[in-house]
Amino acid sequence: MKVLFVNSGIPGFPARYAYDIHTCLRQDFHCLVRQTSPQNLSKRLIREFNPDLLLVVHGTYTKPELVRYAGERGVSTVLWLVEDPYEIDYHRGKMVEAYQYVFTTEQRAVREYDHPRVYYLPWCCNPRVHQRVTAPPAYWSDLLFVGMGFPNRLRIINYLAPLLKKMKVVLIGDWESWGRLHPDLRGKVRPVTGDFWEIRKYYNGARINLNIHRDPVDPPSGNSRGVGAESPNDRTFALAGCAAFQLVDRTRAGLWDCFTDGVEMAGFTDPDDLAEKIQEYLAKPVKRTMIGEAAQQRAYRQHTYRHRLGEIFLKVRRFPEKNWETTIRTSPPQVFVFPASAVSPGPGLLYKTRGVRDR
Repeated sequence: MKVLFVNSGIPGFPARYAYDIHTCLRQDFHCLVRQTSPQNLSKRLIREFNPDLLLVVHGTYTKPELVRYAGERGVSTVLWLVEDPYEIDYHRGKMVEAYQYVFTTEQRAVREYDHPRVYYLPWCCNPRVHQRVTAPPAYWSDLLFVGMGFPNRLRIINYLAPLLKKMKVVLIGDWESWGRLHPDLRGKVRPVTGDFWEIRKYYNGARINLNIHRDPVDPPSGNSRGVGAESPNDRTFALAGCAAFQLVDRTRAGLWDCFTDGVEMAGFTDPDDLAEKIQEYLAKPVKRTMIGEAAQQRAYRQHTYRHRLGEIFLKVRRFPEKNWETTIRTSPPQVFVFPASAVSPGPGLLYKTRGVRDR
């Protein structure tokens, strides 16, 4: 099958999941894939490549008229929204209406779209990338948080400052744009990095990975109707794939449809509960390891890009059913070790998968 894959066109974090999707299409589904950016998508490219499927991720910068043009030529057009509900205002109307199939990582967003084929498709992991590695001492920590310092996260972290200041804590992200971090914690901040090969070392080097979901409306970024959020974030699955122990807030009810509380990760209800669990699990290294390994097994069994893209193919029905069975449902994902220098394929490059299917 020929897939024209349009990435987000945004540098940094989005380039990482574009790499995950592109790699899965090529190596798991053996598709002929051409990746491009929204800025380089054109009628000429659509005509010349003549894909079976146009797959757009994020979609904000992809022109709806080009999507409709592809559909008129008999191409199945698919949009995978990954910023719901935070940017849902930009998705409604002409954007989603241009596509034949729409998938979103947020369950509550499904009913917000006036479209006959909108589906919930949760985040996932890439076993080729999200895996256990040996972290050098420079990446070790008692507690790690990776993410932007949004107001709800700041409140929790600042509340815990008396406890955290005594520990080896690493905060990777922007902790200045949405408020003031407690003075005792400012020295624990490290710069934002979009290099997942680096982040993976931090995940594996942390005794506890803290996962606090973003508030759906604060800070405001495109959710004027206040659509709530109940689905787990991408970090939940990345950490699980790395077999990293995580403490995660219980604000997203849909999280427990994907993982089991206390078995594959540990949930907390409020800052006081979090403080207690930090101290509890720091003293239980064996239990942390068992929980992290259980999360990885669950993620590899049910929550990989192969599973998610397989669901897209099942809906679109552009892929031979015999391949759905062998690729999605019966064969466990194989873990590959990629060099740290690996980068996502650039726009406009054409690849054809070679080699054997994962066993």
